[in-house]
Amino acid sequence: MVTLDSNDHYEHLGVPTGYYQGSSAEKTINKMHQCLDKIHNSLLAPWQKADAVKTFILPCIGFHLKNGYVEKKKHLIPFDKKLKKYGKMWLNLPSQASPEVLYLPNEMGGLGFIQTKTLADVMQLVHAVQLLESTDLGPMTAQLLRTAVQKKIKRAPTDSEVADYLNQKLDGAFETYYADTRNMWTRVRQATGRLVKTDKLDVKWTWANDKIQLLVLGCGVTKKTCEKMLKGAVHQAQLVHLTAKKSQGKVYNITARQPCSNHFMRDGRFLRFADWRFVHRARLDVVPLNGCKRARDHHDKTCRRCGATIESVAHVLNHCPVHNQAITLRHNAIVDRLINAIKLPDTTTKYVNVKIPGTDGQLRPDLALIDHVKKRVTIVDVTMSFENYDLSVYESARDGKLRKYADIFNKFNADGYDTFLGAFIVGPLGGWDQGNEVVLRRLAISVKYAGLMKKLMVADAVRWSKDIYIEHVCGQRQYQA
Repeated sequence: MVTLDSNDHYEHLGVPTGYYQGSSAEKTINKMHQCLDKIHNSLLAPWQKADAVKTFILPCIGFHLKNGYVEKKKHLIPFDKKLKKYGKMWLNLPSQASPEVLYLPNEMGGLGFIQTKTLADVMQLVHAVQLLESTDLGPMTAQLLRTAVQKKIKRAPTDSEVADYLNQKLDGAFETYYADTRNMWTRVRQATGRLVKTDKLDVKWTWANDKIQLLVLGCGVTKKTCEKMLKGAVHQAQLVHLTAKKSQGKVYNITARQPCSNHFMRDGRFLRFADWRFVHRARLDVVPLNGCKRARDHHDKTCRRCGATIESVAHVLNHCPVHNQAITLRHNAIVDRLINAIKLPDTTTKYVNVKIPGTDGQLRPDLALIDHVKKRVTIVDVTMSFENYDLSVYESARDGKLRKYADIFNKFNADGYDTFLGAFIVGPLGGWDQGNEVVLRRLAISVKYAGLMKKLMVADAVRWSKDIYIEHVCGQRQYQA
């Protein structure tokens, strides 16, 4: 049997273990770098490259992060920098684009990555919870935790002081500094502090029911739910950080709310490669338009086509009069999807973009269904409001439609018809309004097909918006009228 000195280690499942735990995973990190380079240089589609990283590369380091000690500056941060560089290239983003989009889950419009330096802290907390809740090792683990706290404060700790220790409290009993020997609990304590202070996670240790417990977003976790909830909290913190940005986060404040707005992030379905390269830049407002330039020196921000004051993404996609025909065709594509999904009874008459007989004025709703036998009227008007900051944009658009067609609604309602008036809202960059669900139910569109139709409508909106943008920048028509 070999005798180990205080600085010597032995390999336990690949983790150098001794009196002091040695640095781990150097070979694994090097292999991860090599695999990441190979994936980046492969002919896989961008979303396939991201999926390969999440499936085959990031899980390689999990065991070492949970059971060993991996140096962040030497190993993890360089890998994170390379992954961020490649991720932005896969999304066709410039270097100044916000990196948070890489760390959002697919259903929120991101690639679903987690920085390994953050993952290291998460796995430390997961390992601690699993040991504390272990049937065999739980009591011994809790005693070792108390011993670590006692070495810190030089006396037997109370229950609340055990929780304060893990929360990295620095006042009271912890105000006097005593050097700690690095061990599992010092790493858990430091990891908790970094997650709270640096990553802005709502994570807290508390003493309840005669045991130490971890709270994530105010909810207690178990050994089975801990990892999932912590990773979810990391993703949520990234979304909060992104949406707090006035320019680059305004669209994600809406598109991140509905998974159907980001259905293409996982498999690229219904989207052209050109649409993929466009949509992420447009959502982050980092396209080369005059109004999107952030140079400190003065420059002309007027529209190159119509001379409007600011050439922004919203102006180009929704308001530039040069593109009125394409904007109308984009709107009609959504209307056609909605009409084709409806199965009409024989007694129902359909009116599409025409004046409803028997009504005053010249208003032409996009869709009107009238059943004189069952005395039932459904009026739907489609609008494509730009995703701007928050849902009040959609609420204002819906209120405007309700006011616009109020006279028609009141006429049929006064005549005793079961009358429904609704607005159907899809954003030009794939935003989906939750209020559309009421319209879909009224039109009796099946839940199964409605799920597919949402994805097709989002893809139509992005495709037409990309064509409008390219025509605006280069002057070449991208569609056939």
